[in-house]
Amino acid sequence: MKTIVLACSGGPDSMALLDQCRGRYEIHAAHVNYKKRESADRDEHIVKTYCDRYGIAFHVLYPKWDHTGNFQAWARDVRYQFFEQLADTYGTDLIFVAHQLDDRIETYIFQKRRQMLCDTYGLAPTARRHGYTIVRPLLEQEKQELEDYCLEHGVPYGIDESNLTDTYTRNRIRHHITAEMSRFEKEQLCKKIDEENVQLTKRRQAAESWMEKCSAEELLQHPDAPFVLDHFLSRISHRHYAYDHLASLLKQMQSDCLIDLGQIELERFHDRIYCLPKADRIDRAFDAIQMADHETFVFQKEGRTIEGVTLTEKDFPIHVRTVQDRDRIMLRYGTKKVHRFFVDRKIPRIFRKRWLVMTDRNGQVIFVPGIGCDVEHFSGKPTVFMIQLIP
Repeated sequence: MKTIVLACSGGPDSMALLDQCRGRYEIHAAHVNYKKRESADRDEHIVKTYCDRYGIAFHVLYPKWDHTGNFQAWARDVRYQFFEQLADTYGTDLIFVAHQLDDRIETYIFQKRRQMLCDTYGLAPTARRHGYTIVRPLLEQEKQELEDYCLEHGVPYGIDESNLTDTYTRNRIRHHITAEMSRFEKEQLCKKIDEENVQLTKRRQAAESWMEKCSAEELLQHPDAPFVLDHFLSRISHRHYAYDHLASLLKQMQSDCLIDLGQIELERFHDRIYCLPKADRIDRAFDAIQMADHETFVFQKEGRTIEGVTLTEKDFPIHVRTVQDRDRIMLRYGTKKVHRFFVDRKIPRIFRKRWLVMTDRNGQVIFVPGIGCDVEHFSGKPTVFMIQLIP
């Protein structure tokens, strides 16, 4: 029997899903109580009571909103992080959520109204997020059908009163568009969504193959430049960007630039485009050499001459750390600034910020990947070879 994490709010959709999955999977029911409405504790009680009755593992999270900005976006991130943590704990990558047919249509209309770029129009039956599989088994069932299921099978549920207002855009779509559609109209619209997703996949495949060989100037002249740039960024950031934001980025990329995008960085450098997740600064101390892969660099017994350094006891503890602006290394022909090496080699700034150096116990730089060791640590029989793993 497969283990799943099942997101359960206590509403009719998720309670129907919980009941339909009972006995078919080893379920870990995950409930998030934001304490934002009067009925929040009631819904938690509904889910817990049902789980206790059938011996289903129940897990609850009480996140605290102490931010400014978009509560809905924050709440979504919080609950999915919770689901992923539970999946890790209980050895599964399957996360079941109770999106249904009406949700698929509402999502599609919402995306179109906002001209959103996305992985899928509407909602896909399965999706990957951070290495987990999001499963949506109810996409062919209407919300009313799920409420009827709960009534017929005696499954308790609560109604979130915030869904009854027109406060949110999705609620307005639900109340004034989806609610007035017949089942036939919904099915026809879903066929249209499927067709658009086929075309979206083709656009992404074209963007993927084109982006691998394009220059910055070619990107700026591309008729579908915002889409291509979004595809390039979303592979790293796992999110999509608004057209206005993409247009602003393309404007900045008219010349060399390094742009901070929160969790990632984007750079145009010498007509090439680079994008990497932000990297933490590194400072690792070693009392002895450990021949191993240290995530961002490797110590090994063999390598090229330029990768070798000869160490003695007086050098320890050595440090491997991120380069600093003041760093210099003593070579046969004099002292060289590491920054000058970057300039001479035309190394993009996005890589310079991640470059490593090795220092001795006195903090003196004795080795730089790409340059080699200083004059005092060169010999025909290096103690260790260091290789930096550049993304």
